[in-house]
Amino acid sequence: MRSWRRDGAGATCSMLPDEADMLANLGRQVLELHRAVIDERALLEDPVMERLYPSAYGSAAEAAEFRRLASPDIAADRIQTLTRMVVDLEAALPAEGDDRDDAELQIAVDAEGADAWVRSLGEVRLVLFVRTGQDREQLAPDVTEEDIAQLRDVVDWLGFAQATLLEALE
Repeated sequence: MRSWRRDGAGATCSMLPDEADMLANLGRQVLELHRAVIDERALLEDPVMERLYPSAYGSAAEAAEFRRLASPDIAADRIQTLTRMVVDLEAALPAEGDDRDDAELQIAVDAEGADAWVRSLGEVRLVLFVRTGQDREQLAPDVTEEDIAQLRDVVDWLGFAQATLLEALE
Protein backbone atom coordinates (compact mmCIF):
# COMPACT_ATOMS: atom_id res chain seq x y z
CA MET A 1 0.00 0.00 0.00
CA ARG A 2 1.14 3.47 -0.79
CA SER A 3 0.45 6.50 1.37
CA TRP A 4 -2.90 8.20 1.10
CA ARG A 5 -2.84 11.55 -0.75
CA ARG A 6 -5.29 14.41 -0.54
CA ASP A 7 -7.66 14.57 -3.50
CA GLY A 8 -10.01 17.52 -3.22
CA ALA A 9 -12.05 17.07 -0.04
CA GLY A 10 -11.17 13.36 0.05
CA ALA A 11 -8.14 11.17 -0.48
CA THR A 12 -6.72 8.45 -2.75
CA CYS A 13 -4.27 5.62 -2.32
CA SER A 14 -2.94 2.63 -4.21
CA MET A 15 -2.86 -0.89 -2.86
CA LEU A 16 -2.31 -4.36 -4.18
CA PRO A 17 -5.34 -6.61 -4.71
CA ASP A 18 -4.12 -8.97 -1.97
CA GLU A 19 -3.97 -6.06 0.47
CA ALA A 20 -7.45 -4.87 -0.49
CA ASP A 21 -8.83 -8.39 -0.24
CA MET A 22 -7.26 -8.93 3.19
CA LEU A 23 -8.57 -5.60 4.49
CA ALA A 24 -12.07 -6.28 3.13
CA ASN A 25 -12.00 -9.70 4.81
CA LEU A 26 -10.91 -8.20 8.13
CA GLY A 27 -13.61 -5.56 7.79
CA ARG A 28 -16.26 -8.24 7.20
CA GLN A 29 -15.09 -10.09 10.32
CA VAL A 30 -15.39 -6.96 12.47
CA LEU A 31 -18.81 -6.32 10.92
CA GLU A 32 -19.88 -9.71 12.27
CA LEU A 33 -18.87 -8.64 15.78
CA HIS A 34 -21.19 -5.64 15.54
CA ARG A 35 -24.00 -7.69 14.02
CA ALA A 36 -23.70 -10.04 16.98
CA VAL A 37 -24.37 -7.08 19.27
CA ILE A 38 -27.56 -6.21 17.40
CA ASP A 39 -28.66 -9.87 17.31
CA GLU A 40 -27.80 -10.20 21.03
CA ARG A 41 -25.33 -13.00 20.28
CA ALA A 42 -22.26 -11.05 21.39
CA LEU A 43 -20.14 -12.35 24.26
CA LEU A 44 -19.62 -9.09 26.10
CA GLU A 45 -16.98 -10.64 28.37
CA ASP A 46 -14.78 -11.27 25.31
CA PRO A 47 -11.77 -8.90 25.61
CA VAL A 48 -12.44 -7.55 22.10
CA MET A 49 -16.06 -6.76 22.91
CA GLU A 50 -14.99 -5.16 26.19
CA ARG A 51 -12.78 -2.78 24.17
CA LEU A 52 -15.33 -2.11 21.43
CA TYR A 53 -18.17 -1.65 23.95
CA PRO A 54 -16.56 -0.58 27.23
CA SER A 55 -18.53 -0.25 30.41
CA ALA A 56 -19.95 3.26 30.81
CA TYR A 57 -20.60 2.93 34.53
CA GLY A 58 -18.91 1.46 37.59
CA SER A 59 -22.05 -0.30 38.71
CA ALA A 60 -22.67 -3.60 36.94
CA ALA A 61 -26.42 -2.98 36.85
CA GLU A 62 -26.06 0.53 35.39
CA ALA A 63 -23.47 -0.68 32.88
CA ALA A 64 -25.77 -3.51 31.75
CA GLU A 65 -28.68 -1.10 31.35
CA PHE A 66 -26.54 1.33 29.35
CA ARG A 67 -25.34 -1.49 27.09
CA ARG A 68 -28.90 -2.70 26.59
CA LEU A 69 -30.07 0.76 25.58
CA ALA A 70 -27.07 2.13 23.67
CA SER A 71 -25.20 -0.81 22.14
CA PRO A 72 -27.63 -1.51 19.28
CA ASP A 73 -27.39 2.11 18.07
CA ILE A 74 -23.62 2.17 18.45
CA ALA A 75 -23.35 -1.14 16.57
CA ALA A 76 -25.63 0.09 13.77
CA ASP A 77 -23.47 3.19 13.30
CA ARG A 78 -20.31 1.09 13.24
CA ILE A 79 -21.85 -1.33 10.76
CA GLN A 80 -22.65 1.54 8.42
CA THR A 81 -19.11 2.89 8.73
CA LEU A 82 -17.37 -0.45 8.21
CA THR A 83 -19.68 -1.32 5.34
CA ARG A 84 -18.51 1.81 3.53
CA MET A 85 -14.88 0.69 3.72
CA VAL A 86 -15.66 -2.90 2.71
CA VAL A 87 -17.82 -1.80 -0.25
CA ASP A 88 -15.10 0.60 -1.43
CA LEU A 89 -12.55 -2.21 -1.31
CA GLU A 90 -14.79 -4.78 -2.99
CA ALA A 91 -15.64 -2.31 -5.78
CA ALA A 92 -11.93 -1.78 -6.47
CA LEU A 93 -11.03 -5.49 -6.57
CA PRO A 94 -10.66 -7.07 -10.02
CA ALA A 95 -13.23 -9.61 -11.09
CA GLU A 96 -12.37 -13.30 -10.75
CA GLY A 97 -9.99 -14.30 -13.56
CA ASP A 98 -9.18 -10.71 -14.49
CA ASP A 99 -5.72 -10.42 -16.08
CA ARG A 100 -4.96 -7.33 -13.97
CA ASP A 101 -5.15 -9.21 -10.67
CA ASP A 102 -1.64 -8.08 -9.68
CA ALA A 103 -1.97 -4.41 -10.72
CA GLU A 104 -2.24 -1.77 -8.03
CA LEU A 105 -5.78 -0.71 -7.25
CA GLN A 106 -6.76 2.92 -6.91
CA ILE A 107 -8.96 3.66 -3.91
CA ALA A 108 -10.63 7.08 -3.85
CA VAL A 109 -12.82 8.36 -1.03
CA ASP A 110 -14.71 11.60 -0.52
CA ALA A 111 -14.63 13.43 2.83
CA GLU A 112 -17.41 11.27 4.31
CA GLY A 113 -15.73 8.11 3.04
CA ALA A 114 -12.39 9.22 4.47
CA ASP A 115 -14.00 9.62 7.89
CA ALA A 116 -15.53 6.13 7.58
CA TRP A 117 -12.15 4.70 6.60
CA VAL A 118 -10.32 6.35 9.52
CA ARG A 119 -12.85 4.95 11.97
CA SER A 120 -12.95 1.52 10.30
CA LEU A 121 -9.17 1.16 10.16
CA GLY A 122 -9.06 2.03 13.85
CA GLU A 123 -11.64 -0.62 14.73
CA VAL A 124 -9.99 -3.38 12.72
CA ARG A 125 -6.65 -2.39 14.22
CA LEU A 126 -8.10 -2.44 17.75
CA VAL A 127 -9.59 -5.91 17.28
CA LEU A 128 -6.30 -7.36 16.01
CA PHE A 129 -4.29 -5.56 18.69
CA VAL A 130 -6.48 -6.99 21.46
CA ARG A 131 -6.37 -10.50 19.97
CA THR A 132 -2.58 -10.51 19.61
CA GLY A 133 -2.18 -9.25 23.17
CA GLN A 134 -4.41 -11.87 24.76
CA ASP A 135 -3.08 -14.61 26.96
CA ARG A 136 -2.24 -17.74 24.99
CA GLU A 137 -4.92 -19.78 26.78
CA GLN A 138 -7.59 -17.34 25.51
CA LEU A 139 -6.62 -17.99 21.88
CA ALA A 140 -7.49 -20.98 19.73
CA PRO A 141 -5.01 -23.83 20.34
CA ASP A 142 -3.82 -23.83 16.73
CA VAL A 143 -2.68 -20.17 16.81
CA THR A 144 1.12 -20.09 16.62
CA GLU A 145 3.65 -17.45 17.62
CA GLU A 146 4.25 -16.93 13.90
CA ASP A 147 0.52 -16.23 13.41
CA ILE A 148 0.63 -13.67 16.19
CA ALA A 149 3.73 -12.03 14.73
CA GLN A 150 2.04 -11.78 11.31
CA LEU A 151 -1.07 -10.24 12.87
CA ARG A 152 1.10 -7.70 14.67
CA ASP A 153 2.62 -6.79 11.30
CA VAL A 154 -0.93 -6.28 10.00
CA VAL A 155 -1.67 -4.03 13.01
CA ASP A 156 1.39 -1.95 12.09
CA TRP A 157 0.28 -1.83 8.44
CA LEU A 158 -3.19 -0.68 9.49
CA GLY A 159 -1.55 2.01 11.64
CA PHE A 160 0.39 3.20 8.59
CA ALA A 161 -2.80 3.29 6.51
CA GLN A 162 -4.70 5.18 9.19
CA ALA A 163 -1.86 7.64 9.89
CA THR A 164 -1.26 8.50 6.23
CA LEU A 165 -4.99 8.98 5.68
CA LEU A 166 -5.15 11.37 8.63
CA GLU A 167 -2.08 13.23 7.35
CA ALA A 168 -3.61 13.52 3.88
CA LEU A 169 -6.75 15.06 5.34
CA GLU A 170 -4.93 17.71 7.43
